[in-house]
Amino acid sequence: MMSEATLLESRLSKVEQDNRRLKLTLGALLLVLAGVACVGAVMSQRIPELIDARLVRVIDENGTLRAFINRTGFAYTDENGTVRAAMNDDSIRYYDDNGTLRVRMFADGIFYWDENRNVVWNTACAPNC
Repeated sequence: MMSEATLLESRLSKVEQDNRRLKLTLGALLLVLAGVACVGAVMSQRIPELIDARLVRVIDENGTLRAFINRTGFAYTDENGTVRAAMNDDSIRYYDDNGTLRVRMFADGIFYWDENRNVVWNTACAPNC
């Protein structure tokens, strides 16, 4: 049987791993979006001074929506079109393969849920969650 300290370390390790994965995902999304903008600028003879858009979408070679930016934030989707990471003006969220919210980081703290939406860990109750 795991001690409370070992269990807490395990949970914290999982949250840190998910946090790293979220940062990598969002970083990759930003690089993809920057790359799309650069490719468009290089291919065009004329560089526009301003691009107005209400929505920017990134579509993969199979026609699947992989990322989007709109006036409220942006999101990254997997190859099945399931949102995996999203950010808006109040939080960053990470979703599992089934589209279930697992981690949310916002001004009030960090929350980590299991696949049944039970709170596993959060900064409000740490270290005794």
